Amino acid sequence: MAAEKRKFSFQSISKYMYLLSIVVVFAIFTILQPNFISLYSIQNMCGEIAPRLIMACGLTFVIFTGGIDLGAGYMVSATCVLTGLYLPKVGNWIILLVALAGLCMGTLNGIITTKLKLPSFIVTLCTQNFWNYIALTLCPDGSVIVPMTMRDVTAWMTVPILGIPATFWFSLIGLAALFVFQQYTKNGRAIYSVGANAQAARVAGVNIDSAQISAFAVSGLCCGIAGVMYAYKLRAANPTVGSTLQLSSLAAVALGGTAMAGGFGSVTRTLCGVITITAVTSGLNILSVNPLWQNIIIGIILIVAVILNSDNGDRNLIIK
Repeated sequence: MAAEKRKFSFQSISKYMYLLSIVVVFAIFTILQPNFISLYSIQNMCGEIAPRLIMACGLTFVIFTGGIDLGAGYMVSATCVLTGLYLPKVGNWIILLVALAGLCMGTLNGIITTKLKLPSFIVTLCTQNFWNYIALTLCPDGSVIVPMTMRDVTAWMTVPILGIPATFWFSLIGLAALFVFQQYTKNGRAIYSVGANAQAARVAGVNIDSAQISAFAVSGLCCGIAGVMYAYKLRAANPTVGSTLQLSSLAAVALGGTAMAGGFGSVTRTLCGVITITAVTSGLNILSVNPLWQNIIIGIILIVAVILNSDNGDRNLIIK
């Protein structure tokens, strides 16, 4: 009976955790720092949410399959560098080109994972070094500033709309597109079904390999777009911009209620997780918390979120 009550309690908390976490985090930081919910603070958080949301939503599709992409942050760094360096040469066409580059990166991860029958965490742990190599090789001396003559070309992405940076509105459009893909397309439903029950999906005629490759391709595409957003926002090619994003993105997906074992969740719930994690990092920055401690806190949040989103049996299946 006690075990049943405990399980019920966990399930009840998990069901609404993605909403409760926002309320709790904002309440705590507002008490500690009343200016936390000022207009200026909200505007800054919306600017931070935009690229993180796109990246985390892409990562959500990989986790739907029961896999994981440990190189997403480094893909963001590589695509940010490509955007910043080649923007002066091709203008805004760089958005399409870098998005395509991200798509290719993700597709490569998916092909290696499925065709060589390797665990996704091993594959992406290895390929992340290649994406990092691209970023650091192209920018060996650190960030490269976009020329002043190109500032007008990048201004449209950060101009305020209703007081909120345009990138935030663009990210919501991207979220809507990903939700439609998830819910109403054959490929999106196939990705979801693979994580829920791969054997049943195969019997139903789902191409498992194709679904997994599609999930990684979506993740790569989203990382490419996130890299573009960072380059336009920072007006620079920053080779390390994504190095701290991997942990926070995983935490955001878990806080949104997506099961790390796959087969449950939604990109719309990931939005709530991203808002929570961005609020946490913003609040810790306002309180001048050491960045090392910030990573520890985000790690603890990830562990708690995974515990609440899975029972003991599910935890044995988290990484595929």
